[in-house]
Amino acid sequence: MDIEGTMQFILDQQARFSSDVARIVAILGNQAERLSKLEEISQRLDERQITFETTVERLAERQITFETTMERLAERQSETEQTILERQRKTEQTILEVGQTLLDVANAQERTNRILATLAERQVETEKVSEEARRATEEAMRGLVERQKITEENLNVLLLTVERHISNHK
Repeated sequence: MDIEGTMQFILDQQARFSSDVARIVAILGNQAERLSKLEEISQRLDERQITFETTVERLAERQITFETTMERLAERQSETEQTILERQRKTEQTILEVGQTLLDVANAQERTNRILATLAERQVETEKVSEEARRATEEAMRGLVERQKITEENLNVLLLTVERHISNHK
């Protein structure tokens, strides 16, 4: 039995060894793959370095153009500032005039508000009077309706009396 146990042990060890070797081969394959990727990345970085240097040269050229443009812009800015100052003076004068106009409008609005307040008060009074007149008219109409009924009753009585009188004298 001891030999069988030893044989089993050797087989187990051999299986582990095969498994370890397979893992090592897989890791080495991954490392080779990574190395290949790193070489590709390095090549792309070299290409980008060349592109970067070209871009820096272009930027230097553009910087010179930019400085020239800035000088022209500084001249234009000076001219524009003079124009703006002149326009600002005119605008300030216009603002003063508009302010005076607004003050006049505000005063007119104040007068209008007073007139509207008076009109509103009069409208309320008119509505009260109108309501009172409507109620009085309704009351008078009810009285007329009642008197009309009485008049119709009296007329009917009179007509009956006249008819009786006429029929009795025939």
